[in-house]
Amino acid sequence: MMLVLDDLQWADQPSLLLLEFLSNLLFDSKIMVLGTYRDIEVSRKHPLSSTLAQLARTESYHREELGGLEGEYVAQLIKDISGAAPSQELVQAIYGHTEGNPFFMTEVIRLLGERRGSSAGPEEYDAAGLEIPQSVLEVIGQRLNRLSTEFETVLTTAAVIGRQFDFGLLGLLSDEIPETQLLGSMDEGLDAYLIQEVPGQADVYQFSHALVQQTLRERLSTRRRVRLHAKIGETLETLYGDQPGEHVDELAHHFFEASSVLGPEKFVRYATFAGERALEVYAFEGALDHFDRVLASMGVTLTGAQPAPDEKAAALLFGKGCAQLATVERHRLSEAVSCLRRAFDYYAEAGDADRAVAVAQQPLPMAQGMLSGAAQLTRRALELVERGSHDEGRLLSQFALHVYFEESDVDAAQDAFARAMVIAQGEEDADLELRTLGNAASVDTFECQFQAALEKGLRGPELARLLDNPRAELGVQYRAAGGRMLTGDLQGAKQHLEAMRDLAERLRDRFWLSSAYFLSAQASIYEGDWEAARRFSDQILTNLSMDSRCLATRMQLELELGESGQAEVYLERLLESMRLTSPGPTIEYMLAALGISFGGRINGDSRGFEAAEVAAEPVLTAPRSSRFVMLGARAGLGFLAVQRGDSAASSDHYAFLTACRGTAMAEISFVFDRLLGLLARTMDNLDLAVEHFEEALTFCRNGSYRPELAWSCYDYAEALFQRNGPGDTQKAGSLADEALSISSELAMSPLIERVVALEDKMQLAPARVSPLAGGLTQREVDVIRLIATGRTDQEIADGLVIAVRTVTTHVGNILNKTCAANRAEAASFANQHGLVTPDADGEG
Repeated sequence: MMLVLDDLQWADQPSLLLLEFLSNLLFDSKIMVLGTYRDIEVSRKHPLSSTLAQLARTESYHREELGGLEGEYVAQLIKDISGAAPSQELVQAIYGHTEGNPFFMTEVIRLLGERRGSSAGPEEYDAAGLEIPQSVLEVIGQRLNRLSTEFETVLTTAAVIGRQFDFGLLGLLSDEIPETQLLGSMDEGLDAYLIQEVPGQADVYQFSHALVQQTLRERLSTRRRVRLHAKIGETLETLYGDQPGEHVDELAHHFFEASSVLGPEKFVRYATFAGERALEVYAFEGALDHFDRVLASMGVTLTGAQPAPDEKAAALLFGKGCAQLATVERHRLSEAVSCLRRAFDYYAEAGDADRAVAVAQQPLPMAQGMLSGAAQLTRRALELVERGSHDEGRLLSQFALHVYFEESDVDAAQDAFARAMVIAQGEEDADLELRTLGNAASVDTFECQFQAALEKGLRGPELARLLDNPRAELGVQYRAAGGRMLTGDLQGAKQHLEAMRDLAERLRDRFWLSSAYFLSAQASIYEGDWEAARRFSDQILTNLSMDSRCLATRMQLELELGESGQAEVYLERLLESMRLTSPGPTIEYMLAALGISFGGRINGDSRGFEAAEVAAEPVLTAPRSSRFVMLGARAGLGFLAVQRGDSAASSDHYAFLTACRGTAMAEISFVFDRLLGLLARTMDNLDLAVEHFEEALTFCRNGSYRPELAWSCYDYAEALFQRNGPGDTQKAGSLADEALSISSELAMSPLIERVVALEDKMQLAPARVSPLAGGLTQREVDVIRLIATGRTDQEIADGLVIAVRTVTTHVGNILNKTCAANRAEAASFANQHGLVTPDADGEG
């Protein structure tokens, strides 16, 4: 029995005494008392505090502190209230505003819905400028109204300082209040759970919830709040002088808020320092915010193509472009390049070639098929440098990458790489050599030269040990990891991935974080470690909601496990990522085509096949495209041809894809020989199909690509069953058993259903099975015979040399087919239908 006592903070004294008495009688009973209370309502003088102290002395007492909701639970709450799935941006905004407090979240979501209208879904909610609902203000106001007037004044000043505040600074701002009195106010705030001490930081406090701070701020008049900001900024400036250090963000914030009375000069000064400092420590989001606000205060337009109006604006636009490169989604890359170009144009026109070249040398993330304008920018910069110089080498290394990804000009890229490498080695510039190796390996990968990319990637770490360039090292580690994974060395790839994750976390660049975690998730999928794949996927999708590589990987994970509803969510986000990108030979269009068709192969759903063809068209009809992107689109259409049984289309795609024998695919996890086997089978060339399936098995077994091994066994078994040559039936049965064993162990429910259906269809050895055997397969007959002898699942697995989980799957099928309620009834069925033979107690 469980007794629930809710809202104990409102219990009267007699009820609390009864609870204390009861607690001493419950030790040996089968009664559980569950009490809930709001700790923010319980001060040290509250009667419940004394009761909790008494309860804590009993052995059966256990206290569990409930925090706010996080991640998927926030999204689920929004969906439950609004009726539709929210965007990741909205989830993050509401969580940041409410810190997961269910009541606060509920009220904020309802307020957003009311503002947008009753018919609006969460995708239409505006996440910017979230307000505090009146109901939340009333709840927080009730707590604030209990405070003394003196403490509320002190706390209001603290709220203007920020979420965290230093007691010493608060004392300087409240100089009319004696220190002992101010300390008493802090104790009052601690008792009321409105503030709390920050662990490890002496005399530093923080508000218990951001909405408490926001409510106090909003109680102030605008005039008083602005003047408080001015006073705080001037006090900080007096304290830290010309060396603000880590306080530069605070100074920028307070002088921004006070700019209406103090003017913009101090804000511009400190915000520029803050942006530059943020770039140095890889705090790119903060840097972007600072640069945007300074540019706006100077009257410089944040978008457009016009050059910077002056040197100060050019430096700010350069800083903003660098911050954008590390933070924006791929489809917005042109915005970052536009900022860089505006800065470049100013420096070039002003005759400042050194700064213009520095702008053009800024590394950009890879964006196949997207016309960001980076190639043209680098071309112009090359005209400003001396031939054979160090600057030319850096520009050539960048230009090669841009001209390949934007224009698919392989020859121009290779020529630029060769010239950059000559300069790097001539000047013994290890940094330039490392960058060039990483960039050249990227082009090799997109040209499907995986071995060449791997060789360059493996040379990089040796150079990296001599340098401190995490971005360049990431480039070679990425290609080494991808090269090894795509050529069958999964364990080797995982070593590079670990290094990648460490470097990406240090750099905090959006593209490299996404690359490290998406590739780690893909390696985990190839290995069949679903938990690790989900963990890596969650790590990046929290902040990168529209990265198509991450979305495709997560969609496959959900499909393999039979979570079709979740797979649909990620597929829709993958399609949205495609729609945000201009049509062309891009990763986004390729993955949409491949993801839809590959998913159809797993779950048999053909509803999106026309959408897959539409997505593939801009890739296939582009004047130029990288081989890898073309390959992915062709593979997608290849899976479609297999599903449709289209022999002519299969033959066409087979001819294009056959060069990929002996390799695996990136972004979506499958081995090309398996796809080639499927295409050959659809072409009615079963001998050729068998050849490819054998190669797929060898690749997967050597590299421990277990889920793909299971699919290859299944597809191979189907082909053998169709061919029906000498020994094919027996081998098909063995392969089906292996597929069922692996898929059962890995809980791959869609594949389990297919294998079971195939075994039902095959009826491996009809002569050994009674016509009245209930439609059991031969393997199920083998299992039921051993059930009849009283064997356990483990003993049956040992006897038949298959996995225990496979036996469990077979037993479940046997019970269903024979309408048996348990193993005893199944054994009776076996005896009644003549399935038990004299040697049934042997190994079968």
